[in-house]
Amino acid sequence: MRTYRLEIRLIQLTVLLSVFVVAAGFLGAWGNSKGSVASSASSSNKTSETRSVQNTNTNTNANANAKIVALGDSFTYGYPAGPDHSWVGVLGENLNTTVLNKGKVFQTSKDMLSRFDADVVSEKPGRVIIFAGNGDALRNISLKEFQSNVQAIVDKSRSNHITPLLALPMPYPGAQEAITDMRNWIEEYAQTERFLVLDFASAVMDSNGKYLKGYSDNNKYPSIKGYQAMGEYAARVLK
Repeated sequence: MRTYRLEIRLIQLTVLLSVFVVAAGFLGAWGNSKGSVASSASSSNKTSETRSVQNTNTNTNANANAKIVALGDSFTYGYPAGPDHSWVGVLGENLNTTVLNKGKVFQTSKDMLSRFDADVVSEKPGRVIIFAGNGDALRNISLKEFQSNVQAIVDKSRSNHITPLLALPMPYPGAQEAITDMRNWIEEYAQTERFLVLDFASAVMDSNGKYLKGYSDNNKYPSIKGYQAMGEYAARVLK
């Protein structure tokens, strides 16, 4: 009888030890599991923080680059008075930032595209104002070719992390039909692509495309006073 009782107690002790071992193992596994989850969450948070810092730095650098390049033809150059009296200089003074005049006389959109790397990319600006169209209209360049050149300039701007801004060509005697087509297309294109558009004519001309008094000496190009008004207009828009 005593032997039987002893065997029962041994069995009970064995069962109790087994339960203890299983319980200890379970608690250990649970603790490791919690540690793994915490480690994973910590790793995820660090990755998110890193991405956030990278994004913040990228935005800060983009916003910090206030330099602007004005790419255009005679209307950007400041003809006939010259660059010292152009709207580009007035814009720079009003914004208190660097605005480079890359306007040249007798220029088409194709000419601007060909010198884009040398005159714009090399300067590493934050933005570029693309003021094309009058030269194309006066040289009977087709609307299709004009569109292709402007889109190529925009693509180059984007690929070099430069924000493009588009300016509408100015009304001009003898080429008004072509210029109107270009202006309409630029407005539609800019709306689709969400570009900022500058309409310099609105600052110096009436609704019929005629210069307001004092803003032109020949009804073709702006006077010094006209370029002053154009620069002040651009500054209001860009501010």
